Amino acid sequence: MIEEHPWKLFPKNNPIKKLIIGSFPPNKMVFKNGEIVKYEDGIKKVIDRKTVRFDFFYGSKQNRFWDLFIKSLNININLENVEELKDWIKNNNWGLVDIVLKTSRKKDSPTDGDLIPIEWNIKLIEKIILENDIQSIYFTSSWVKKHFNKKINENCHIKINKYLLISPSPLGLMRIPNDIINIYPKNINEKNSDYRERYYSLVFFFTCCVV
Repeated sequence: MIEEHPWKLFPKNNPIKKLIIGSFPPNKMVFKNGEIVKYEDGIKKVIDRKTVRFDFFYGSKQNRFWDLFIKSLNININLENVEELKDWIKNNNWGLVDIVLKTSRKKDSPTDGDLIPIEWNIKLIEKIILENDIQSIYFTSSWVKKHFNKKINENCHIKINKYLLISPSPLGLMRIPNDIINIYPKNINEKNSDYRERYYSLVFFFTCCVV
């Protein structure tokens, strides 16, 4: 079954200086609760939205992105109120978009590697970059960064600072990219969860707070 991105871009018609690029929302964020979905492996699943925090980018309760983001920037936002979060994003000129616009899946899985992209979000991403004064781009996974570099015209982003984040999904605690570890080594006996939190704080502090 084909899944189409439910939000495409946030915010629309608002200046963007810092752009976060993800992959694609989990299937539970796309389909309705109770809907029966068949995947590439032939297995049918019933959509269960009980782990959805809110219908927005990284809105799954299992995805730690907003918790990490808010703590890193020391922002006073109540995540139970998604409108408060959206207002902060707009007022501070952040933008959210995903690299995939339409996809199917190999199986009932939210991981990037199980996506079967049908349509890449190339035109919109290039439009965002060309029409805004983008200072920084953040990739939520190595998969996103790889396909961004393959699909997006280098001429429109060559002078923009780009940063790879550790995936905010549960899988992110199991697979921390070597290119991150090599630049920012872990402390002795440091848990992956603590290291990810420290890394987010480091990246966002130096790109957002240091002049």
